[in-house]
Amino acid sequence: MKPPSRSLPARFVSCLVAALVLVTAACSGSTGTGGTGATQVDAVAAADRDAAFRFAISIGMNSLDPHRPVNPSDSIWMRPVYDSLLTLAKGPDGVKIAPQLATSYEVAPDGRSIDFVLRDDVTFQSGARFDAEAVAANMERAKGPDSTISGRIDALDRVEVVDPTHVVFHLSHPDPGLPWTLADSSAGMMIDPAAFGTDLKAEPAGSGPYELVSATKDADVVYRRRDGHWDRDAALAKKLTISTIPDANARFNGVRSGQYDAANMSPPIDSVSKPLGEQGYHWELSLSPISYGVLLNTGTAPFDDVRVRRAVSLAVDRPKISEQVLRGLNPPSYQTFNKGYLGFDPKLHKNPYDPERARALIREAGAEGATVTILQVTTSPHDTLAEVVQQALTDIGLKVRLSPKSATESHAIWREGRSQAYVGTMLHYAEPAQTLTRTYLSKENPGPADPKLERMAKDARALPVGSTEREKAYQAIGAYLVENPVHVPVVQYSTVVLARPEAVGSENLVVQDVGKLDFRRVGVTKR
Repeated sequence: MKPPSRSLPARFVSCLVAALVLVTAACSGSTGTGGTGATQVDAVAAADRDAAFRFAISIGMNSLDPHRPVNPSDSIWMRPVYDSLLTLAKGPDGVKIAPQLATSYEVAPDGRSIDFVLRDDVTFQSGARFDAEAVAANMERAKGPDSTISGRIDALDRVEVVDPTHVVFHLSHPDPGLPWTLADSSAGMMIDPAAFGTDLKAEPAGSGPYELVSATKDADVVYRRRDGHWDRDAALAKKLTISTIPDANARFNGVRSGQYDAANMSPPIDSVSKPLGEQGYHWELSLSPISYGVLLNTGTAPFDDVRVRRAVSLAVDRPKISEQVLRGLNPPSYQTFNKGYLGFDPKLHKNPYDPERARALIREAGAEGATVTILQVTTSPHDTLAEVVQQALTDIGLKVRLSPKSATESHAIWREGRSQAYVGTMLHYAEPAQTLTRTYLSKENPGPADPKLERMAKDARALPVGSTEREKAYQAIGAYLVENPVHVPVVQYSTVVLARPEAVGSENLVVQDVGKLDFRRVGVTKR
């Protein structure tokens, strides 16, 4: 018999009620067009280039060094000051790789090298020119012992400088995910080599459209437009401020009052803010390959036993969480590769919820009554999801304690292996090879790597890009991880941005998820 239905945490309900009251009041006046139904304007033509743009976000910045981020989301604060070899862009068939410092790239037929052609009109903020030698120096540093991203580019053997605008990446093995890594993370960002010996975590030295003015941890990070950037339309605002505001209501109210021009909306505010589109606001939703989930440290008991990990997956009622906690904006996630991305298998898209079987597995593993500490991020929706997971695991026989930590510090704690479990974001990517390399088989996963998963990932990575064999290989990996979970996906990650009516280019802010925020070609009209 299934356990009785439980009510949502009181804190979540009170937040939802407050948000509903605010939005109802907002919608009682005159209505206009905008938001989800608005016709997008030409941001480049409409922006007031003497204005400031202010964005509020739930998480905080740790490092501005592209090769030594503490959290992958640190790249949000790096993008204004750094250009990257490649970037992401929206295409008719989904997210695609687009040029930035590299005007083009070509992967060799055997997958063992990648040729890049570089721009010839780029300077760093110091005035030094960007060229092929700078690329080689950056990739050498990114592979170095102090790098926190070296595992993401482990296929890179060496960089050949052909001429100032031409480099070749020579790989130790084919890695279809490498161009994606260069596009969607800080690995492709180029630092002025003359600044390698400086404190880049606090004082960035890039070639981007903005330069840093000041940075306060878990508060405001302020930038100003940099003169002479190769793309004169990249920085449409004279001043850019990214403010860390953990409280979801404060971000929502800040956009409503005009304190912020835009902000990311966390549940439940994301759904109840949608009607503001009828008031001329811009409401942007993006689903990503990422999932909210329960990350399990397989190097610590009881999660070193696969039966306990299976029990966790069986204990979580994903559809109920999707509908009741997240109001349907985050579809249930039953497998590693989400719907719409390579590796997704329709046959695995079914609810495994079975608390009785989960309790039996806990008893079989001798884990009944075991004490488990779960890292709880204190921002929405992670805080509420952690409470729901706590109750679900308690119901199957575990003793669960939550350890609340800020969004800024939680990822570092997890990465260092100082937690048995973590209710957070599972960093999955459009390219499945990236997902496996970075979330399951690198330092991002503190537990020991699963040898069979390593072999399966290596074999799949070697298959031709776009082939049916490759798709089937990743579907097989997805099936293996359902039966032998390392982590437990719960719901698909969504990013919602609410922007004021005078914001332009808000549709460009989020290409895939909040971690890919990019403020290029985003600004405001005259106030």
